[in-house]
Amino acid sequence: MSINAAAVVQEYGAYYIDAGQNKKRILTMLSQGSELVSFATPIRTDDTIFRLANATFRNLVQPFQKAFTQKGGADFVPKEIRQFRFKLDDEFTPDELYSTWLGFLKGDQVDRKDWPFVKWLLENYYSNQINQDMELNEYYKGVFAAPANGVAGANGTGMDGVRLLLQQGVDADTINSVDIPALNAATIFDTVETFTDGISEVYQGIKMNVFMSKSWYKKYMQDKRAQTFYQKASAGEIDTNIDFTPLNVVGLACMAGTNDIFCTPKPNFLHISPATITKNNFKLEESKRAVAVMADWSEGLGFGIDQVVWTNIKKTGSGS
Repeated sequence: MSINAAAVVQEYGAYYIDAGQNKKRILTMLSQGSELVSFATPIRTDDTIFRLANATFRNLVQPFQKAFTQKGGADFVPKEIRQFRFKLDDEFTPDELYSTWLGFLKGDQVDRKDWPFVKWLLENYYSNQINQDMELNEYYKGVFAAPANGVAGANGTGMDGVRLLLQQGVDADTINSVDIPALNAATIFDTVETFTDGISEVYQGIKMNVFMSKSWYKKYMQDKRAQTFYQKASAGEIDTNIDFTPLNVVGLACMAGTNDIFCTPKPNFLHISPATITKNNFKLEESKRAVAVMADWSEGLGFGIDQVVWTNIKKTGSGS
């Protein structure tokens, strides 16, 4: 990371004067926190590939007769959810702040990694930016691509995200593609109801979230209001329930720019990660006057049973 304080130096001068400035005067824009995984069921394991088996049962009931006539059975098929490895590598020289208005973030410690500036970065930059990068680039829209040796990987190439898993499942006829009209702001309320009508009746009584972008979520609520079905569940709480169902509409930032809808029971939506290593386990190293910040972690998302996932995504090549 290069520390670019040129504009501050140009405006305030290349020197430090204690004028009472502090960290509260460094304003940062809001960042997108981790959201999608909060709707998934956490599975803690060190397995690189989390292996499951899907069981389906055959019918048993038949008319009575004295002879023994066998009927029934169980079929098992394997299912895997992969964990992907991620990392953070950054290095900077905090002395670049020394003769600037930001000099209050320097420290008197010999070790640069103990300076207030490093702590400020850990709290305000690294943790927040990791969550935003994962949410907006990886969890939903990610498509894994092996990095070139010695070159930092591109955004959105660290894992296979949910959107790719949905498309692969639809193409393989394992995930249910519900045929609905193209989303339109004037008709989205009825369109979402049509989508939920396409859910298997066995699961229509199961509590599920119907996920879409925050933009389409807002348009859904506006159309619901226009049709006078909009109400508050309680003071300050908007009713997001889809009428006559235990389903709720949820808007996600990670789905921004898409017309996608998907739903599945929470126990079927799995977030796989190790029990001990998290993305906020930072390692600090100092070399001469430079400070390096590193982190390594693994995680993955997937569905336990594809057949209980529904989406409006169509097969590749069929249009959307």
